[in-house]
Amino acid sequence: MIFKVLIADDVPKFREYMRNVINWNEFGFDLVGEARNGIEALDLTDLYRPHIALLDIKMPLMDGLDLVEKLKERYPDICIALITGNGEFEYARKALKLGVEDYILKPFNQDELLHTLLMFKQKLQKMRYEEEQEKNDEFYLKERFLNTLVEADDNVLLDDGTTMFQRYGIDFHSPFFIVASIEIDNLPTLWKKTAEIALWKFAISNVLEEIVPCNGTHLVFKGPEGRIISIINFINEAEMNTFRSEYYRSFCEYVKKYFRFSVTVGLGRIVNHLSEIRVSYLESLFALQHKLIEGPGGVIEFSLQSDNTSNPGFYEMKLNEQILMALRRNDVDEIRRGLLTVREYIKDNKLTVDLTFAIIMVLISICLSYITEMGGSTDAIIGRQFDPYHEVKKFESLEKSFAWLLELFEKTAVMFSVQKRSRGQKIVDNIRDYIDAHYMDAELSVDNISKQFYLDASYIRKAFVKELDKSVSEYIIWVRMKEAKELLDINPAMKLSELTEAVGYNDTRYFCKCFKKRYGVLPSEYKNQRK
Repeated sequence: MIFKVLIADDVPKFREYMRNVINWNEFGFDLVGEARNGIEALDLTDLYRPHIALLDIKMPLMDGLDLVEKLKERYPDICIALITGNGEFEYARKALKLGVEDYILKPFNQDELLHTLLMFKQKLQKMRYEEEQEKNDEFYLKERFLNTLVEADDNVLLDDGTTMFQRYGIDFHSPFFIVASIEIDNLPTLWKKTAEIALWKFAISNVLEEIVPCNGTHLVFKGPEGRIISIINFINEAEMNTFRSEYYRSFCEYVKKYFRFSVTVGLGRIVNHLSEIRVSYLESLFALQHKLIEGPGGVIEFSLQSDNTSNPGFYEMKLNEQILMALRRNDVDEIRRGLLTVREYIKDNKLTVDLTFAIIMVLISICLSYITEMGGSTDAIIGRQFDPYHEVKKFESLEKSFAWLLELFEKTAVMFSVQKRSRGQKIVDNIRDYIDAHYMDAELSVDNISKQFYLDASYIRKAFVKELDKSVSEYIIWVRMKEAKELLDINPAMKLSELTEAVGYNDTRYFCKCFKKRYGVLPSEYKNQRK
């Protein structure tokens, strides 16, 4: 990034010296203005919005100190250096109190000026990075929140959802919703780099928002397993009644025409309550399962599927999600059990070849999407020439196909086992910090922690046992007992009821039981020892 610089001095020769003392562009700066006095400097700052101002202290019409005060009032982030003479140190000290970051003593050479400029550049770059990081953090938090909205079985967000929706600027206008899930067809064969995939998904999301009309609220975000999710909240019942699936078909046609690849949309049915968004979402996934039967590049509506009276999304809800979670935990045994269950489900229900093919492709897609999600290379696991469609068609039997699938998942789990262990450690560390700060909350539990971190409660339990060799509940009790002992060390006269409440318990007898188990004596006995 180029940083804009303004200089202000009433001496023409000094301005000329400043102009030529360094090659501004070479060091990442652009000299946008030269002012002869303070008022002109203020006007040029309003016009060009420089990042850096180099100001002489003594100037006509408005001196450097008055100018600094006005600049900092209007543009708090501007970096200012005052150019001073030998007798102007008192002015420089006052300027530092006004927010001036540095001052340069006349006469100065190139190195002295560059030292100040590069110091300012580093500060500005840090500010810019922190601003971008804050925006990114907010974006990912909102995306995680929306993922919870479609993934949570019990709609845990409904209790405090209003506050969260307001935080992220989401307004719902009516109780009518519809959900669509979008997949890029043949994704693993189109691009190899995660950055390329993310860029195309971003472009698709923008087109989706532009082409599919909505007077209410249209939420488009990256959903589970790398799909793009579209949630429409109709502004009223009249708009709901005029909605047509052709809007999504127009979107598919646009992508194919201008992006030169295809997308498939699975469309759920319209539901009439916020709590039923997940139902429409699961229907959209069930519709997507029929892509290999219906064909890619179009819209597949759940309401038009002949078997939609069966348990909708059963496979996706019960087995697909279990296998994905096992892969994320690198639990090979659970992956094996999940794949065996899928295989038996196919055999027991005597599914058609086409539907079996579709289920196998979904499993492959889960694995490949996970590799991409983790920033890995599919080439390292399955080779460059891998074509999932042709590969699956080669399978001679159900047993052989699932043996190959198991090998694929095992290779993937092994590849990311070290990385996932590191991630598990970080998660446990973050949750430990959270418990340390909230141990006094009587409602503190694994389930509440899982909602706070948008993680599955069973994953948290397993991660804790794996990393700390103790359960979350045991750690909470350990922290509370440690804090209780420290409180008694500080104040042995503290009432037992106050102590119980201070460490997050409502039941004094249960607290005393835990304390004795930890330290071998009751709190009252420990208090007497301390007196």
